[in-house]
Amino acid sequence: MKKWLYRLVTGFLLLAWLGIIFWFSAQPATESEEVSGSVSYRVVETCNRIFDKDMTEAVILSWAKRIDYPIRKAAHMTEYAILAILTGVCMLGYRKWEKRIWWSALFFTVGYAVTDELHQLYVPGRAGHAGDVCIDGLGAVIGLLLFGIVMHCIKISGKHCEKERLPLK
Repeated sequence: MKKWLYRLVTGFLLLAWLGIIFWFSAQPATESEEVSGSVSYRVVETCNRIFDKDMTEAVILSWAKRIDYPIRKAAHMTEYAILAILTGVCMLGYRKWEKRIWWSALFFTVGYAVTDELHQLYVPGRAGHAGDVCIDGLGAVIGLLLFGIVMHCIKISGKHCEKERLPLK
């Protein structure tokens, strides 16, 4: 892929993901809770069907309320893991993989998490929490660790392939 096209595509994906995070954060508290509540309900309902537990509607709702908080925090971690990976992938269009990209992507992602929490201070029923920045940062670290592992494997397999192409002496 040509470098300019790679930069355009990865830059667009990064900006789109930033927009998605902003959109989720702009949802009023009631709308946000409704979305996460429905996800929690679907998770419990699906587990009920898979494991044939024959739960009543009241029990499903009870379990959905219990897992709502962990589901919300896992969603935070996931969206920021994706943001960190997209940031790292985008940065690869400008320089080779090195630790500096990892750290730059981490600082960018945590910085966006801070601005996201500040943004939520102005959304009805929402509040900015430092704990959410920590959770988002943890998601970014996990995403970047996975990204680093993949980049390391690509680098190793590339060296392995080059060795195989060398003529035998």
